[in-house]
Amino acid sequence: MYHPGETVIVTQGDTHRVGVVLDTFLHNKSRLYDVLLENRSAICKINTSAKAKTRINKEYTNQLCNKGDKSRIKALIPYKDLVENDLIPYIKA
Repeated sequence: MYHPGETVIVTQGDTHRVGVVLDTFLHNKSRLYDVLLENRSAICKINTSAKAKTRINKEYTNQLCNKGDKSRIKALIPYKDLVENDLIPYIKA
C-alpha cells in the first residue's frame, strides 16, 4: 500500500513515469490510487495489478523509490507545499 506523498513509478504500456500519490481509496475491495505525474498530468483510479495497462509498477517502485534516505528516485513535485497551500488538484472521477 502506498500513502499520499510517496513517490511511485507509473507504467503505461512501455513507458515509465515518476509520480507522487495524491490519494488512496477502496473501491469494490480493490485499493486504487490517484497519482500526479511529474509532467503535471494526473491519473486517477489506478492500481498495482500487473494485468492493467496503466498501473503503479510495484517492482520498479520498490527498487528505485522505497529505499529510505538512499532512494534513487524522488519525485520533484513539492507535495508538502501543495498540501500546505491547498493547491492539490481535485481529480477524482
